[in-house]
Amino acid sequence: MLNKNYLFFVEWSATILLLAGAALTSFNVYPMNVYLSMIGNLGWLVVALAWRKWSLITIQLVITVIYLAGLISKGAFL
Repeated sequence: MLNKNYLFFVEWSATILLLAGAALTSFNVYPMNVYLSMIGNLGWLVVALAWRKWSLITIQLVITVIYLAGLISKGAFL
């Protein structure tokens, strides 16, 4: 089990990244919006795995794969 302080940090960092990604999306700042959102989703995936919450694991994993596929298809992957 991960340290609770570490999980708290990851949870809130990921939340801030997702909010920043949404803000950048509203101003059509591509691909930075997708990078921030994907990193935020990966953070929430870590939290979901630690919590063993299958609904969160599923949604975060699927969304991360969708972001990654979009970046690859646009040639914007790293």
